[in-house]
Amino acid sequence: MRYRFGALLSLLLYLPAMQAIELPDIGDTSESYLSLSEDQQLGAAFMRNLRGVLNVASDPEIQSYITSLGERLTTNSNSQQQFHFFVINDSNINAFAGPGGHIGINTGLIMTSQTESELASVVAHEIAHVTQRHLARAFEAAQENSVPTTAAIIAAIILASQDSAMASAALATVLASSTQTRINFTRQNEKEADRLGMSLLASSNFDPQGMPAFFERLYRHNKAYDSQSIEFLRTHPLTLSRVSDTRNRAAQYPAAAQYDQTNYQLIKTKIKVLSNRDTEKSIMYFKNRLVKEPAKQNITRYGYALSLASAGKFMQAMKQIKILIDQEPERINYQIAAANIAYSAGDLAQAAAICRNNLKIFPHHHALTSLYSTILIKQGKAKQGSALLYEHLRRHPLNPHLYQLLAEAEHQNNNLPASHEALAEYYYLTGLTHSSLEQLDLAIDHLQPSNTTADARIKYRKNQIETELKERQ
Repeated sequence: MRYRFGALLSLLLYLPAMQAIELPDIGDTSESYLSLSEDQQLGAAFMRNLRGVLNVASDPEIQSYITSLGERLTTNSNSQQQFHFFVINDSNINAFAGPGGHIGINTGLIMTSQTESELASVVAHEIAHVTQRHLARAFEAAQENSVPTTAAIIAAIILASQDSAMASAALATVLASSTQTRINFTRQNEKEADRLGMSLLASSNFDPQGMPAFFERLYRHNKAYDSQSIEFLRTHPLTLSRVSDTRNRAAQYPAAAQYDQTNYQLIKTKIKVLSNRDTEKSIMYFKNRLVKEPAKQNITRYGYALSLASAGKFMQAMKQIKILIDQEPERINYQIAAANIAYSAGDLAQAAAICRNNLKIFPHHHALTSLYSTILIKQGKAKQGSALLYEHLRRHPLNPHLYQLLAEAEHQNNNLPASHEALAEYYYLTGLTHSSLEQLDLAIDHLQPSNTTADARIKYRKNQIETELKERQ
């Protein structure tokens, strides 16, 4: 057991060397094979290294949205599992469930979905993989070959840093040894995740038809192009019978009640603007749609305002946002946009006022708190900023950006030990473990001899990280 767990941690250690290699599901195991606490350790290591490989979205508003969507579903899952939802800035259509309840969704999948229920169906499917411990059961089912397979995969990953073609060939050889039993086991997992995901959709007041609608569109696209261009389908095999099964199962549920999908549409619009490097083209796109599609005018105007802001046309952008705020002053997306535009335009007082006023209505809102902390630091009010960040970190202890902000605030406060300690956590969460240890050493060096409490805390944290490094060797 110890050897297997160590091999998995070693696999995660070498993740930064990975380029285009696709790994099989070997992470999580059954309770007898890998405990829930070890699963959490794997999940934490998985995320730290993932941030060094993939472009995890840092936009707090997008992060808040996907977390809210995920929590709406997990509330009805009857599971004690902790979940962590995040978005990857990647145009490929993909989603995945990693160890420790970490669920990633590509922006490409969000943009391909046509309704929030379609997006929720994929998230619900991944949640079901976690609650049913499919990664765990798959690893347990192949336990006789798991250690050599893991070792071979690690070797392939190491080769990737030298020759990606050689690494891909080596990994293909490893995967070719999979048995028909393992393939069938995976198919059974997919069916179970579909069934339980459908139940989650219905109980969370999403439209169950979202799942077959999305699957059918992916299936038709893949068949039309006769390719495996959709990454999601490589790890989630999709057949016509599976699409039909989800269609028949969805028909057994009552029709879902209509609900407001504006936030979903606004997030999709924001992703579209952020992914478009040609700001002038983006401005013209939304400006033209304002005339052609009056039924979607608010969504389009929001995209128009964000595009103007991206081009540095802040006065015009604020004018468009104020039109939206006048119509829906309670819509938090518009308030966040107004605060961001004011901040980008250099009007820190207005940006701070917008954040402060809205935090009274939406206390602890992640996007508002992150922006307000940034503004306070820029205004030279670092003590207020650090106090706000310490409080917010109690709710978001795994957010690297918050630690980065805290390090800046404490540096401005001339509290160098705290600044280095915060930066150490930032590096640790982004997979730069050795840099984290260097920052902890700097924190100790700057401590006053009388500050024994902080000295003991920092040294304990350093010992934790050093022990973890030894376990990976």
